[in-house]
Amino acid sequence: MFRVNKAPDPQERFVRLAREVIREEAAALEALAEGVSRPLADAVELIIKSGTQLVVTGLGKSGLIAAKIAATLASTGTPARYLHPVEGLHGDLGIVQERDPLLAFSKSGHTDEIVRFVGHFKRIGGSVIAVCEPGKSPLADLAEIVIEIPKRAETAPLRLAPTVSTTMMLAVGDALAMALLDARGFKAEQFAVFHPEGSLGRRLLLRAKDVMHGGDELPRVAAEATFNDLILEMTRKHIGMACIVNADGTLLGVFTDGDLRRLQTRTSDFARLSAREAWRLSRRDPNDVPVPHSTVAPDLPAVECLQIMRDAQITSLVVANADKAPLGIVRMQDLIRAGLE
Repeated sequence: MFRVNKAPDPQERFVRLAREVIREEAAALEALAEGVSRPLADAVELIIKSGTQLVVTGLGKSGLIAAKIAATLASTGTPARYLHPVEGLHGDLGIVQERDPLLAFSKSGHTDEIVRFVGHFKRIGGSVIAVCEPGKSPLADLAEIVIEIPKRAETAPLRLAPTVSTTMMLAVGDALAMALLDARGFKAEQFAVFHPEGSLGRRLLLRAKDVMHGGDELPRVAAEATFNDLILEMTRKHIGMACIVNADGTLLGVFTDGDLRRLQTRTSDFARLSAREAWRLSRRDPNDVPVPHSTVAPDLPAVECLQIMRDAQITSLVVANADKAPLGIVRMQDLIRAGLE
């Protein structure tokens, strides 16, 4: 009986190849981590002491890594910008100031455009930090600090395309950026300032006053106003509630659509009611001593407003000043719309 050999599944081959690539890159990163030493710490001190921007360069795939690292540095407290070495040789060196340090990425340290660029940079800029493989190279000779990446083959199947080397460069750049972040005492609040439209930025920067309905949008009536005035104000402002204020402008309480429904079960003589009386009669227990409605300060983080609403199972909060005069209304739907889910 003949056995038919099953044709190899190309998907299985792709999966095996992918795993091989990842394992080889992981092994290279492990070797890189073991080899990190004093030069990286020296680079951190040099960059901080310069007190200027850090110029970052590289060519080809190394240049793409350099651009990413420049962006990471800039967003984490270290002023940095990427400068293409060829463009630098044709006029863009004009951005370089006398004390600006340079972070240069090159696998071999022999890339001609990088070497020529660094040579010209040293005439007008500051010290050079090279990220390259160990051994003698023109780039290493020009640099004051050399952060070495292990000399390892690129990954399968051809072992030609920059893969392992660029992964290690990326890791070195990220490690340097995080070390600088730590050295500067960079905080999450500062990160948010540089990322105002990101989810972290919104969570840390957005305040109650930024999302409240204030000014002409704020539904507000005097406590002695008529019940009809109260309902008209709620209808005009389309927020589903109104602030009832005392003669001195402080908040007596809020009257909501839910309060209106509760009030209808307790009286039908609305014409004689003032806003104050309507609010009192609509409380969950009319016999309770009225308790002023809780308010939040304008500068309270919006994410904390959302948590207060969720804990209290309510959908809006009054924003008030130090004298408890209402300034605006924050609604849960507005906070969710702002990305604070």
